Amino acid sequence: MEDVLEDILAKVSKQVDHAEIYAESGESVNVDILNGKVNHANEESIKGIGIRVINNQKQGFAYTTNMDNIDQIIQQAITNSKLNEEDENITLIQGGNKYPTVKGLYDKKLENFQLQEAIEFSKHMIELAEEKKCNPSAGLFTVGIEKSTLLNTNGVNVTHESTSCCAEIEVNVEDNDAVSSAYYYDISHENNMDAQFIVDKATTLALASRNAQPTHTRDTQVVLDFQASLSLLQTFFSALSSENKQRGRSQFKDKLNQQVISDKINLTDDGRIDGALCSSIADGEGSPSQKTPLIENGVLKNFIYDTYHANKDEANVETTSNAVRSGYNSVPTVGFTNLKLDFDEVTPIEELTEAITVNNVMGAHTANPITGDFSVEVMNAFEIRNGERRHPIKKAMISGNIFEIMKSATAATKDTRQLGSLITPKILVKSLRVIA
Repeated sequence: MEDVLEDILAKVSKQVDHAEIYAESGESVNVDILNGKVNHANEESIKGIGIRVINNQKQGFAYTTNMDNIDQIIQQAITNSKLNEEDENITLIQGGNKYPTVKGLYDKKLENFQLQEAIEFSKHMIELAEEKKCNPSAGLFTVGIEKSTLLNTNGVNVTHESTSCCAEIEVNVEDNDAVSSAYYYDISHENNMDAQFIVDKATTLALASRNAQPTHTRDTQVVLDFQASLSLLQTFFSALSSENKQRGRSQFKDKLNQQVISDKINLTDDGRIDGALCSSIADGEGSPSQKTPLIENGVLKNFIYDTYHANKDEANVETTSNAVRSGYNSVPTVGFTNLKLDFDEVTPIEELTEAITVNNVMGAHTANPITGDFSVEVMNAFEIRNGERRHPIKKAMISGNIFEIMKSATAATKDTRQLGSLITPKILVKSLRVIA
């Protein structure tokens, strides 16, 4: 396959100033659960190629899944470049890079994973949920193998391979005249899904959420579980993107080397963490993965960059290896790898006299991306009294400002979990408005 890609690159390079070939292939087995049954099961394979060209400092892109269609796609990319405006900041990275070794991204045991195995695992999750007297209303189980190769006319030639395994279950249980629901999922590069653990997490939360009681409006401490932390912090993280900084849409746009959050918090972006979900040897344009300190002891140290936004920046900066792609059908853009959030201070739930704990929130996407103000509905929330979780909360909202939260937040647990790009403990917010 690599010889084919080199031939394509040679062909297109004769017609443009610079060119990049990004090829992606993969296989997956997928099972969907619906209303206590295996609803759909299939095997899929993908193979596609994206061609990006730069001619007269104008970028063009086209892609295909048909390898017999390459000549047409090359011409389409060239034609598209002619339709775009000249941009001096568009470049391709140089070759000769040394790529890091990142362990735990590929599990050979997933290479020959059969569809029937995925079906049996899904049926087992259903049975375990029903044993807990819960209805498994939805869920999934997927296994995937992916390989990507990137070549460009500057001598870059890098291949990345990874595997993934994901299981999810959503359950509900009768709760007087309504239903109580909850879900849990796990994802890994390895074949290590634990059906019992996943189902127990979802069913325990659903059963505990029954017979909810009204709360009352006040300002109080709030423990954000892993999923709630991920949802609310998206607005905060968006302020660390160089694209938002350059567009004037970042709260931090003029605060480099200033104290922006608690001095007991550190945040890094690290694409080289062994076994982490968003790790790779290279980013989406072939730059070697790296570790970038974003916030150190509360002081803003860096934004994340791909080469385009690094070239465009007023400061003298280089890419932080944060170019990401959604697949062969997209050009690289700036995005996070593994965001690791570390707190120097831990305030255990057992030490809280009065608080609420929130498993998840609804409506986080409505937060103001510039000011950080939010108002969201809580899901699977509970009162905390004298260090113990008490009765579930029937219905409530929490409101506040995500940038203010991070000026006094501490960890609520020592253990961490990765959801998406974020690796975080549960977070204790010192004061949020709870609205009954």
